[in-house]
This record gives sequence, structure tokens and C-alpha cells, in this order.
Amino acid sequence: MTVNPKLSIIVPIYNGEKHIKKTVRNLLSSSYRNLELLLIDDGSTDRSFALCKKLEESDSRIKVYHKENGGIADARNYGLDHATGEYIGFCDQDDEVSHEMYRKMIDRIITDHSQAAICGCYRQKKNGGRVAFEKFTDDVFEQQTIREKLLLPMLFKGFTIYDNKDISIYTAIWKCIISKQLIDEKKMRFYGFVNYEDDFILLLQLFLQADRISTLSDILYYWTTNMDSEMHRSVGRYLNDLESRQRSLINYVTKVLAENNVSSEIISQYIYVQQCRNALLQLDNLAALKRHKTIRRIKELRNCDSILYIQNAFNVVPPGKGFVRNTVIIPMLRKNHLVTAYFLIQLIDIIRFFVEKYHVTEKLERRMKECDRANFLS
Repeated sequence: MTVNPKLSIIVPIYNGEKHIKKTVRNLLSSSYRNLELLLIDDGSTDRSFALCKKLEESDSRIKVYHKENGGIADARNYGLDHATGEYIGFCDQDDEVSHEMYRKMIDRIITDHSQAAICGCYRQKKNGGRVAFEKFTDDVFEQQTIREKLLLPMLFKGFTIYDNKDISIYTAIWKCIISKQLIDEKKMRFYGFVNYEDDFILLLQLFLQADRISTLSDILYYWTTNMDSEMHRSVGRYLNDLESRQRSLINYVTKVLAENNVSSEIISQYIYVQQCRNALLQLDNLAALKRHKTIRRIKELRNCDSILYIQNAFNVVPPGKGFVRNTVIIPMLRKNHLVTAYFLIQLIDIIRFFVEKYHVTEKLERRMKECDRANFLS
């Protein structure tokens, strides 16, 4: 294994002129110097491409590509096709990383003889505050333990079954560095079926195909969240073909799991869990409709695949504590209370938005600490 292997970092760009200069400078300031930065302009309509080309002139490690708009999965695959490094990393256009992220991860890969490394992530808010979003332990996983400790907790996130108490794992690819040889040999690629599952698809392939993966307890990636987009997460563009997309996703995942000898019991449990997620997304999708059409469409959901499935399922997987939508809404859907579930899920999202935006939790914790201190002094 090369002592100082080349790392290719793929950054999809779409109308990111407000962020890209800061992100690129952050990545290039990394203590790990043997890297190339692939900026994939995915048909931006603003000045992103021009800014990227200007940045390319300032540092030979920057490679800029322009393609027609095809979405983030397509842009990342384009980057994979043009990357020349021995290892691949990913970054979103408005995020940042720790100065030591890539050095620490490459060192662990070399030391552990691993094919991939995964670090923790901070959620970086607009006001500059950071909250630990995803944590791992310092460990090395091999084949069966990869499935038990990484794959299954990811598949069943939000549900009690196969929970891993030691780590919190979400479906985001930018926390990973992966061997280019593994990606090429196993023909690993991003696929988008509904909206945001392209990260999940590549992680699924990684956890099924890798022989050894290292995890770091360090939290090194800083994911920037935009509260305005969070608020409108469930009121975006209405998808007429959402059900068929969801069906394709389940078919793909179950096929991949079966091909990799995952037990039929686990596959059956996954289908139930995914149908629960699909049902919640169906309710979110309705929020994009004009109000006068909503009630009629809610009633039509009674014949939706996901709703019918969870209502008739015998082997129910209980939701996990702390996942309010799973805990509150799914039982209502199972009892066919669709209208109530629809309005309640909108209320939950509004409350969640204001708690995040106005830092309600942090203020309550600070007030409680002040009260405890005052009681102690008295």
C-alpha cells in the first residue's frame, strides 16, 4: 500500500456560487496535501462554473468539469469516472471539513489495512453553532461485523431492531473515504430512485462488499444545514410517480440484499420498515399540493402500496424512541386515520423547525443549569 496515496475529493456543484469559494479553500487547506479536487458543475444556471474555472487557475490540484444537469447521483458518478486517486472522498458544496480530517482517515486506512474509513459529523447551523450529529467509535470491522454493526443499524435507523448502542449512523456518504480499487472492482455507483437515497445506495454497496472498514471517534466533517430548506422539506415539488419510485427502490435494495446472502427474515423486516418510511413520505408529498386537492388525495392514499402493506403486516417492527414521526404517525396509519395523521405530521414538522431555528432545546438546557446553580448557591 502506498505510504502517501493520492486522494480524490468529489464535489458536485449546482448553483453554489455563494458557497463554493469558501468550501474549496477549506478543502485545500487540509494538512493532507496529496489530493485532487474534482468540481463537477451539474448544469448550474448561476456563476458557479465561472467561479470554479477561476479557482482551477489558482491551484493545480483543482479539476473542473461541466455537464448537463442530471442530479447529484449523476454528478458523483461523473466524478468517479474521472478521479485518478487511490482513494475517493466526497464533500457537498456548502460544507466544511476539519483541517486534519483526511490525514487522520488515510492514516487509519494504512494502519488498519482497510478499504474504507468513516468519521463522525457535526451539524453546523447558520448561527455558527455545532451539534454532534453522527458518532462512531475507534474500531475496525470485518465482513460479518460490518453487516451486524454498520449495515443493519443503517437499514433499520429509527426502529428498535438491530440497534447499535455504540454508534449513531446516518445515510451520508461525505463521512467516508473509500478505496477506488474497491469501487471499480465491485462496480459501485450512486443511484437515485426517489429524492435523497443515493448516499444510502452507495453505503449499502460498501457495507456488503468491503472486507475491512475502519471507524474513527473523531468528529471531522461539518455538515451545514439550511433551516429555510428544512422548513420546506415536505412542501417541495409534488411527485406524481412517487409510488412507482418507491417500489423501484424497495425492489433494488431487496435484490441486492438477496444477492449478498442476507437472510429472508432480515429482508422481510427491512421491507416493513421501508414501507413505513414510504408511507410517511407519501404524507409529506401531499403537502406540495394546493390545499383544496389535499383531502381528496389523502383518501386516495388508502389504496397506496405502503399504507396497505403496513396495515396488513403481521411482523411489525417497533419504532425507536426519539423518532417522533415513527412513534406517533405510523400507528395512526396502521389504524387508517389518514386525515388526522396528515395534519399531525405537518404540525410535528413545524414544531421541529421552530425548535431548531430558535434553539429552544439549548435555551431550556441553559435555563435549567442557571436554576440548578442558583439552588446550589442558596
